[in-house]
Amino acid sequence: MIFGILISFFLLLFMGLPIAFTMGAVTSGAMFLGNISIEMMVQRMFAGANSFSLLALPLFILAGNVMGEGGLTKRLMRLANVIVGRLPGGLAMTGVMTCALFGAVSGSTVATTFAVGSVLVPEMKRQNYSNAFIASLIGPSGVLGLIIPPSITMVILGITANISIGKLFVAGFFPGILLAAMLCIYAGIISHRHNYGIVNKEKISLKEFLHIAGDAFLPLMTPVIILGGIFSGFMTPTEAAVSAVLYGLLLSAFYKELTFSRLKTMMVESAVTSATILIVISVCNAFGWLLTIQKIPTMITNFFLAYANTPTQFLLIVSGILLILGCLTEVTSLIILLAPIFMPIALQFGIDPIHFGMVLIMNFALANITPPVGLSTIAGCAITDKKMGIEDTMPYTLYVIGIVAAAVLAIIFVPEISTVLPEFFS
Repeated sequence: MIFGILISFFLLLFMGLPIAFTMGAVTSGAMFLGNISIEMMVQRMFAGANSFSLLALPLFILAGNVMGEGGLTKRLMRLANVIVGRLPGGLAMTGVMTCALFGAVSGSTVATTFAVGSVLVPEMKRQNYSNAFIASLIGPSGVLGLIIPPSITMVILGITANISIGKLFVAGFFPGILLAAMLCIYAGIISHRHNYGIVNKEKISLKEFLHIAGDAFLPLMTPVIILGGIFSGFMTPTEAAVSAVLYGLLLSAFYKELTFSRLKTMMVESAVTSATILIVISVCNAFGWLLTIQKIPTMITNFFLAYANTPTQFLLIVSGILLILGCLTEVTSLIILLAPIFMPIALQFGIDPIHFGMVLIMNFALANITPPVGLSTIAGCAITDKKMGIEDTMPYTLYVIGIVAAAVLAIIFVPEISTVLPEFFS
């Protein structure tokens, strides 16, 4: 039964069947062969989506869409350009920094890529950046929206692995800043080596800088409102998501850049995106229950306890597994399937849950980049040139994968990067 489940799962996945349908087919088939009532699948699917905390998911998605269309992106981009625009590769660095700033507003990886890329990519092409470099940088830089709070992925992980969502949010700041700095340095080196971009030598006065910074101040207050509300005890993560939507709508009305017709379209798009994720969560819960009754988590636990002698070895093995699986499937299914299995083992090794959560988040960021299922890289190709494939971005994508992998190792070997802020606020 166990081998049948695993073989069927990967066979259907390689045939191109969507992950939700793959898990649904394998789960229902295994239940039928095991004489388990199919009603159990329906019950487990309902239980997987029956969570008040999951209401934060569609709300954060809507908030990100509203802020992306409401004039916030270009204000954040102007601020980023003022800070790094005069350096070699300044426009590329501006893209990375804007993704980091917008990630602190939207919480979505792909939304960050499209919001920033739609504004920045035409100008990068005009400044002689190659399409391969643009797609390999702007796409993967979108994962900063996954790491820097608020993050939709952190919400799903917190609910699935029973980790404080608020502490996960705070823990993401330093890892996000670290990765953004590494990507900026990489962008500067590559731009200098290949003579990409035009260095902006125009001086800006203090008055102009303060005006641009003031214009970006209100959008940058979004994470302050969200985290302040959560840590003050005034709001739950779900209520903070509602506040993010309302704040985004107020800013959009203030900037007068979001039409009512576009708002209606965005609400539909947000509902469709949310439904897609929730279907995956529901089916993954049923699939995870099936694995549990087949004692697969116990087998995995015994493997780790037998071959991993230290917490660091355990984290490295987990990262290796996620690196392989991240090439085959998308992040949400990895979270729902593996987080409940790995978390108890991490606790047995005495690993701080917040540290382990951030190791998983960084690995999920890497999974969003690695081909052939790297959604961020695919999004970068789509917004640069619709005819591009991931293979056209080589070797730049390999460089970026190496950078993100180095950030993963930094979080593993230096836990304080992700734990110092949560400890300060606790």
